[in-house]
Amino acid sequence: MFTMDYLSLCLICKDENEYLPEWLDYHILMGVDRFYIYDNESQISLRKSLKEYIERGWVVVVDIPGKAMQLYAYDHCLQTFGIRSFWMGFIDTDEFLVPKTGLDLKELLKNYEGFGGLAVSSLFFGSSGHKTRPAAGQISGYVRRTHATFKENELVKSIVQPRLVLMPNSPHDFTFEQNTWCVNESLQRVDYQRFPNHIDKIQLNHYYCRSENEIDQKLSRGNSGAVAWPRRLFDAVNLMATYQDTSILKNLEVLFQQAGLDSNCQLTVPGVAGLLDKMATLAYARRPSPLEIPLICEARIFRVELSSMEALKDQTRAALMREEFYEGKRLISLLLQRAPQNIILYDVLAGVLLDLDDPAAAWQTLTSAWQISSNNYIVLSGMAYYFLRVNNFSMAEKTCRLVLELAPHDMAALALLAHSLIGQGRYEEALKVGVPVIELSGKLGELPERMGVFLVKKMADYLLEKKDYTGAVRLWEAGVKCRPGEVNALIELSYALLLAGDKTQAHHRLAQAQVLAPQNETVLDLLRQVGPQQPTPNRYGKKRRH
Repeated sequence: MFTMDYLSLCLICKDENEYLPEWLDYHILMGVDRFYIYDNESQISLRKSLKEYIERGWVVVVDIPGKAMQLYAYDHCLQTFGIRSFWMGFIDTDEFLVPKTGLDLKELLKNYEGFGGLAVSSLFFGSSGHKTRPAAGQISGYVRRTHATFKENELVKSIVQPRLVLMPNSPHDFTFEQNTWCVNESLQRVDYQRFPNHIDKIQLNHYYCRSENEIDQKLSRGNSGAVAWPRRLFDAVNLMATYQDTSILKNLEVLFQQAGLDSNCQLTVPGVAGLLDKMATLAYARRPSPLEIPLICEARIFRVELSSMEALKDQTRAALMREEFYEGKRLISLLLQRAPQNIILYDVLAGVLLDLDDPAAAWQTLTSAWQISSNNYIVLSGMAYYFLRVNNFSMAEKTCRLVLELAPHDMAALALLAHSLIGQGRYEEALKVGVPVIELSGKLGELPERMGVFLVKKMADYLLEKKDYTGAVRLWEAGVKCRPGEVNALIELSYALLLAGDKTQAHHRLAQAQVLAPQNETVLDLLRQVGPQQPTPNRYGKKRRH
């Protein structure tokens, strides 16, 4: 009979060799018992790079060739090694689990043994001004993060009990056996990869950007998943990463002081010398339990259940992208037959049924989800959207406020609330809620889910009626940043600029619209109204043309 580890971590990576010692040493110090690392065709084999950790019994390396293999690695790890761990976490090399009520992840996890998994909220860190990789490592080099309400901090990573898991849904969430589910640190049920941020007891430091040079390398290399990284997200993270967070360094300082390693050293100083050496020294003194498994060299055979489920999800996404809603309804129904406890599927199906003009069936779908999990964040969000679609603005407002009790800064819920207030003619209240959402969305370059340019137009039109042309321009400037290729948004902005008396900027925006739609009659008509662009003086007093 083998000895069961209490906590192991599963990781898939490609060409991340240089980052792994820091990642491993840190998590050894936080109480992790074992690491299962899947090597996705690294140029230098991880077996070679991690030879010392393998020989000491900390690491098992499994080769996994191919594209978009992350879920297959996770499923293979669950099926192959899951029986040997009570808990198994799934994170990346730029992610570090930071307990905040103690210094041992295992002690924290004991509070969640009655659930299938623990969803840990992310905190995205920026480059902290580094152009190249800091010699002090990720933990010490990157200390500025985004606010907890930043949209990407809704992403969770999961630590699960393998015996209660059916399969991974995404790199972030899993499908569990019936009558069990995942919770966050506050014991709220989490059914999807996005959930409002909770970081009182544990957080996941996500060093997403690393240095500017590493961003470029990351974009050129690609990842082990199926989705490409967008450059604009790196830029948004760096723009919003203004909050210093040294909680991970404070944890390490306590550990080092307890071990007698430079107890007077102030590790909360960014870039402190010797941090990596101190972690390595302390981690080397620890020993894992004996490893009693056969050597597995390569993962090439995967469960049919996972591949067929992934194929069905791909077909569903494609059908919905083509707006083939009847086909989408059929495919989602098949997914629900396989995973009837997956709450997010009910939410998606309800939206499809609304697109098919079947509100009665949509409501029945949402109530079915409510019976599985009442007062659920996803279900309440779906109900708020449902009430908006059927023009029950009073109930939409009430439901949005229930969502906001669970997630006070939820951008999508705030946008839906603004929409519900507009539906009731309460424009001044809507502006107080909606304008900050639009302006923040403009900085990030993306409107919240289920929020369209419609809301921008409604609020901007109200401002135009009040002759607040500057306010309308500001709103549409943010709207265009969220929808840079949308001709109608550029037209609306140009119109507001004309009313504000700024013909130069109006001409500039109309020229952008004309590039996108050369024959658009509204654009051409407004250009005729504006007339030829006038030269404007530059800072040296000479004339120039835009």
